[in-house]
Amino acid sequence: MVYKRSNIKLWPFFLFIAISCTSFKAYFNTFYNAEELFQKAEEIRKKTENDKLSKTALDHYEKVIQKSRFILEEYPDVRFRKDALLLIIQSHFYRQEYIDVKLVLSELSSEFGNVSLVDINYWSSMVKWKEGKTQPAINSLIALLDYDIDITTQSKIYLTIAEIYFEQKINDKSMDYLELAAKTIRERSEKGQIYFRIAELSFDQKDYDRSINAYEQTIKNSQIKKRVQLSHLKIVQIFRLQNKFDLAISTIKNMLIDENYQSIYASLELELAKLYQIQGKTELSNTRLENIIKDYPRTQESAESSYLLGENALIIDRDYENSLKYFSMVRSEFKSSLFIKSAQVKIKEINAYLKLIKEYDNWTNTIIANDTLQNDISDDKIVKILYEIAELEALHFSNYDSALIYLDKLLDMDTGSRLLPKALYMKSVIFDNSKQQNLSKKIKQRIINDFPQSDYAYAIIQSNPSFSTNLETSNDFLIKAEEKWNNDQILALDIYKSIVNNDTISESGLNAAYFLAYNYDYKFIRPDSAKKFYQWIIKYHSASDQAKPSIKRLTAITKALNTNERN
Repeated sequence: MVYKRSNIKLWPFFLFIAISCTSFKAYFNTFYNAEELFQKAEEIRKKTENDKLSKTALDHYEKVIQKSRFILEEYPDVRFRKDALLLIIQSHFYRQEYIDVKLVLSELSSEFGNVSLVDINYWSSMVKWKEGKTQPAINSLIALLDYDIDITTQSKIYLTIAEIYFEQKINDKSMDYLELAAKTIRERSEKGQIYFRIAELSFDQKDYDRSINAYEQTIKNSQIKKRVQLSHLKIVQIFRLQNKFDLAISTIKNMLIDENYQSIYASLELELAKLYQIQGKTELSNTRLENIIKDYPRTQESAESSYLLGENALIIDRDYENSLKYFSMVRSEFKSSLFIKSAQVKIKEINAYLKLIKEYDNWTNTIIANDTLQNDISDDKIVKILYEIAELEALHFSNYDSALIYLDKLLDMDTGSRLLPKALYMKSVIFDNSKQQNLSKKIKQRIINDFPQSDYAYAIIQSNPSFSTNLETSNDFLIKAEEKWNNDQILALDIYKSIVNNDTISESGLNAAYFLAYNYDYKFIRPDSAKKFYQWIIKYHSASDQAKPSIKRLTAITKALNTNERN
């Protein structure tokens, strides 16, 4: 009986314990679920660019807020209150609900005061940043470093300051704080991740010494094999960019006999080929590139190798057939290659060049056969062909000697073509590039003397005032006309007409003619005058952007005038 009485006395205590355990289990599970959802949302957020969170992440943060609020309201004495409030603050922040963040921060401050001072100041600084108060946010974060804070919080502050500076495009300071964070963080994988970011940023900024140091730290700390190997490759690329060719070559050769780098052998081979190319060892370079296509087919490296072989065939060997073959291979080697578009452009340029050469050869053969200058192709057409060949040679194939040959043939014809000043200007640029300044200067002076109103004369004078003369160019007159238009349209029209009458060559003359045609057509409704200037554009600037609408309007005006005459 005594035993039973004891049981009767103890059962309220056991009931209390049971209820307490049930209550603890309920709010603990709820808080655990909130934390779990928060971690899932964070994983998504960290992989998201431009702060544009997915609906899933936003929903997770919303549920975190709801569950945390439930704990605070249903279990006011819960020991997780501070943690729950911090979850709510962070969730509102990442949902960009900054007013709600401020309200919960006030709640945290009134309930926990100085105990949560670092958290309160940190998240207040984050809100300032997002509200556009960048410098106050940075100042507040830097001030937090004077507090007695743990290393984790310290590194978090450094990372946040780095992110703010990066957003402001102040990359040097951003990297300074990233380095401070990396030095503070003890966890190797996170340290390696930060150093990799520093390395990539400094590489983009061409700060190669800093980049090498950061890549070396990435190799030392990162546990991601692919990232470690990429860092080794980047270091070799930097050696090439710093003209440390022997160091780069020896480093690559050592890596190529190490099976640990097997997954980047193709990239290393490509780097080696580029180094040989830079050193003028074209045959060695081409052999390496051919081997990459053979040994590592259908890869980014084989696609780039095809492109480089195409360039070598075009520029060094002048082998158009082989060049077309290699450029055509780029897409089939790797469909996402960054070189596909460039290869397609080169293919178009080579085909255009071969067509122009054929047309020119046909013309010269006909002249020789007939022993006469009589030919079906007009002089203007031949001048245009010669100019286009020279332009492709000089500006696209880097073959300046050949370009000069075709430019001289054009200039020898001296047909009075509007392409003459353009051809002379290109010739002066070629001489500038080949450091023949005296020859360039003579040609530029000729442009100014013979074509003083041309845009080319204007460009020469603008780039070098020593060529300045008292003569006004078409561009000068065009500026005057534009200034007069609002106050004295009659005088402005006279200036526009004087440009057109004296300059059939430059862009300024073309712009003046189109301005006159358009205004006589639509503003003054004088179709005869509009027709005159549209015809001028078609005659002297048939390949211009203004020619197409001019042809269309000329057809419409001519039809309308003929109809009026009949009526």
